[in-house]
Amino acid sequence: MTLQQNRHILLIDDMPSIHEDFRKILTARPGARELDEAEAALFGEAASPSGDGFELDSAYQGQEGVARVEASVQAGRPYAMAFVDMRMPPGWDGVETIERLWRIDPQVQIVICTAYSDYPWEEVLARLDVQDRLLIVKKPFDVIEVSQLARTLTAKWALSRQATLQMNSLAEAVRDLTAAEAALRQSNKELEAFAYAVSHDLRTPLSIMNAFSNLLAKELEGHASKKMLHYLSRIQASATVGAQLIEALLSLAQVSLAELRMERVDLSAIARQRLGEYRSAVPQREASITVQDDLWVHGDRRLMLMALQHLLDNAWKFSSLRTHTEIEVGRLDGADGEAVFFVRDNGSGFDMAYAGKLFGTFQRLHAAHEFPGPGAGLVTVSRIVGRHGGRVWADSRPGDGATFYFTLPSACRQGPPHEGRIEPEENRSAP
Repeated sequence: MTLQQNRHILLIDDMPSIHEDFRKILTARPGARELDEAEAALFGEAASPSGDGFELDSAYQGQEGVARVEASVQAGRPYAMAFVDMRMPPGWDGVETIERLWRIDPQVQIVICTAYSDYPWEEVLARLDVQDRLLIVKKPFDVIEVSQLARTLTAKWALSRQATLQMNSLAEAVRDLTAAEAALRQSNKELEAFAYAVSHDLRTPLSIMNAFSNLLAKELEGHASKKMLHYLSRIQASATVGAQLIEALLSLAQVSLAELRMERVDLSAIARQRLGEYRSAVPQREASITVQDDLWVHGDRRLMLMALQHLLDNAWKFSSLRTHTEIEVGRLDGADGEAVFFVRDNGSGFDMAYAGKLFGTFQRLHAAHEFPGPGAGLVTVSRIVGRHGGRVWADSRPGDGATFYFTLPSACRQGPPHEGRIEPEENRSAP
């Protein structure tokens, strides 16, 4: 941003000779501007102001000075600074004049010029109470003193104005960003509500399609060709997949829209119950399952149950091709003492080059015929953990299992901490 120059100065003093002295010091010398421009053209440099080159206006009483400041503000050409005499009988003194100036233009820089005062300086400063825009110079003063004060305070005015403009611009950008964020959140809510409504409405026709295809299969028993049965089985399979996708969409929408009901939740109990159900459903499967005790968190019980079930479902599913399944659920201490929960398996794993797809809606890293499912489990986990203020990531290698980590800021610690530790997050691969 280009620095906005303002060389507009006001002198308020009841002595005409003072005005003549200031004019000699601060205004441009006749013909100097032409010499500066010729010099700039000769040496290829920007022309500097002639002498000091200030625009000096005069007022001989405080009332006149205040009127000039008011007019300058209304005209959009405010003064950068004002030299104000302390004693100007019979009108206002310098302190009252400055008080009135600052009511009109709080940004104008002030220099009090006086040989003596009706007030102690401490009283003057206490009464004006603005020392960052106020300097005092005693008469008699020399040329350099006046010149340097003018240069410094007009530059200070310009810097202050620039900082104000930048702050206003930044504040406006923040307001725009906040409004855009609010609009985006509202749009997301509307999209989620729309997805929920559409998914809910599609559930019925798909259920009818599935039911009537089953009835048709019974009617055609013993009378249909292999091709007809194949077509019918494809219809039934597609209806089933469609129903699964709709249920996943409904579940995902509920995660985003549901109100959080925070309480203490025992993840150890949830994990043991769910893994016990797997064992009962597939008793012939050899599996070693380890669940650490006292995995307590503070969160929404229903959502935490859903998140952990999705992680356990994945672990059980993707280790199904192993002759011996290994699943571990536990907690580690992060580098900063943060509780980090994990679900680890010895399944098929995945290439970390594609880890960025893990938590996207309906993203898959394996073929559907190998490991069926709608592919919405991990995005659901990510949203649930995110709603609790945590984060989730994974670590894996193809054919060597996978570990999913997640944090919850309000995790409770019960019992002694686990001895294991994990590397700081910057040393881990994360999607």
